Amino acid sequence: MRINTINIQQYSEYLDTVDSAVFQQSKYHAKKFEHDGWTVEFIQASQDKEVYATCMLAYLPLMKVFKYCYVARGFLADYKDKDKLVKFTSSLKQYLKKKNVVYLETDPEIDLVQRDKDGNIVENGFHNYDVVDNLKSAGFLQLPLKQGYDLSKECRFCSSIDLRGKTSDEIFNAFSSATRRNTRTAQKYNVHIRKLNVDQLHILDSMEKETSARQDFEAMSLDYFKNLYKFYGEDHVETLLSYLDLDEYEQKIKKEYNTTLTSIEKIKAFLEKNPGNEKKEKRLKTDETYLDSLEKKISHIQELKDTYGKEVPLACCLFIKYGHEIVYLVGSSNYEQRDFRGPYAIHWHMIQEAIKEGYDFYNFYGISGYFEPGKEGYGVFDFKRGFNAIVHEYIGNFILPCKPFIFKIYNNLKHIC
Repeated sequence: MRINTINIQQYSEYLDTVDSAVFQQSKYHAKKFEHDGWTVEFIQASQDKEVYATCMLAYLPLMKVFKYCYVARGFLADYKDKDKLVKFTSSLKQYLKKKNVVYLETDPEIDLVQRDKDGNIVENGFHNYDVVDNLKSAGFLQLPLKQGYDLSKECRFCSSIDLRGKTSDEIFNAFSSATRRNTRTAQKYNVHIRKLNVDQLHILDSMEKETSARQDFEAMSLDYFKNLYKFYGEDHVETLLSYLDLDEYEQKIKKEYNTTLTSIEKIKAFLEKNPGNEKKEKRLKTDETYLDSLEKKISHIQELKDTYGKEVPLACCLFIKYGHEIVYLVGSSNYEQRDFRGPYAIHWHMIQEAIKEGYDFYNFYGISGYFEPGKEGYGVFDFKRGFNAIVHEYIGNFILPCKPFIFKIYNNLKHIC
């Protein structure tokens, strides 16, 4: 088997023929690798004019004289074909050994077992234990399967909505009753959605920092967001802001106030002529309670104007649009104004956009892999589950030692596996 280097254009053209390619394998992500200090090359393994595997190799220096190699989200190859995988791995190992690579790491985006939206393993569902066995037969070492968040690695648990062949109504009706209600609440408040440009990413940055401080996680930097636009371009990155127009909201509430006040006056007039009508008396109490709530909202609107001006930012989300899916990469929200359901407005807007533009999946991206209340990340999982997002547990990280003796020494020092 021959392993040949190919240029970025050849690699990108090959990716266009592969339905399963993800954004971490793209030429755009190669630019991000290089910006972050990696050396990148593209290879293709073939025999008798048949392509066995194609991938992007990213290198970092290791112990000054050696290298570490990473293949983001796996090779573009048939993992089910054990013989081809073994042959490819053997050739790749020799190729990397000549480049002074101590070991390679990869994390294929392949489901380990089929799970449902609740995280439960589907009875008689599919699995890919044979892929794990094939990788081990090829010489890979599987790292321990872990739950929880690890920002140093790609997420092992994700959740996504399968949009294929479905209408917006079908997708919406599959949401949980709470998610449908929250989405309608955002619509009732006339929550608006606006696309942000690169110069407006400070809005996302500010909201992300506030969210990270509240939920105790490390926020991405403003430069990180800007670089995504730099590497991927505006065709593949989209940032949405949900917001409340206070003048519009005030007009809506005052209109409801006047309508309710008129209703109360009519009911009182009716009761003066027809005392003791239980149905009208009950309606009067309901309207008076509602009028009181509207008065409080009108007072609150002025407080919001004093704080925010004309618009209240509610939530901000950044998405990657690549291949067959839209990926929800970063999200933040204004917790104090959560009653307006800003995040729900954004996701429903983007889900509809994904359907309209022909994407197969709406990828909510990382979850912790814990599915019980009180566990790490349960709230995030439960929010995404409300949209009928199915859980994906990937097969994990695999190590291929290329220089076994050096790797043994390094592993003893770093305890990689």
